[in-house]
Amino acid sequence: MHIPVALHTIGQTPRPDLTPFIMASVNTPLVTVTGALDDADPAQIPEPDLSSGHFPLETRLSDGARIETDASFLEPLIQAQIDKLDEAVELHLVLCAGPFPNLKAEGLLIRPFEHACDVFAANGLGDLLVVVPFDSQSDPSAKKWADAGFSTKIRSMDERPAEMQADAWLTEIGADSECDALVLDYVGYPKAIWTKVADSISIPVYDLGYLAAEFAREIIDEAKALNTNGG
Repeated sequence: MHIPVALHTIGQTPRPDLTPFIMASVNTPLVTVTGALDDADPAQIPEPDLSSGHFPLETRLSDGARIETDASFLEPLIQAQIDKLDEAVELHLVLCAGPFPNLKAEGLLIRPFEHACDVFAANGLGDLLVVVPFDSQSDPSAKKWADAGFSTKIRSMDERPAEMQADAWLTEIGADSECDALVLDYVGYPKAIWTKVADSISIPVYDLGYLAAEFAREIIDEAKALNTNGG
């Protein structure tokens, strides 16, 4: 027996750059993909609010165009997608590492940032080297992690020299770090690069998207095992 799963993206569907890799990690056939901005007019999507307490996020529209907006704008749109599917879905996975504290579901709900906090706290990883995708997310990310009780050193992918491959740059900053772990604080990074970096440095490397997807898969596998064994 397979449990129905919903993957909630913060942009518009389809997302061929993102969802196939997460779906492969979750490994269940009953998957619905939603986009928080599916019904939005691109002209009406507000730019991110960079004032204190806000969290800028980058995503893609259905035509592949990249846009930036704010987590506070996206949260009720994600909630609306969860509400639409809640009666039919047993597990919701939000494909974004931004803070969405007010999201709720009748079924299981996995938010990558919140799940990562639980994992890091359980494993005694309190000092994190956190990599964000762009500069304006650095300060909000630092606050997000500090509010959750973690000490961080924040680096932005915008710092990477143009001539340097992403895996080489991540390996370089990770190898020099005395932090407990290197954390890719977003969803959608190529797994091959993440794995290559993890194999090249001594501290553990976590991608919040795949960490959440692996948790979803554990839940799904446990449900299958219980059903097989008549539990």
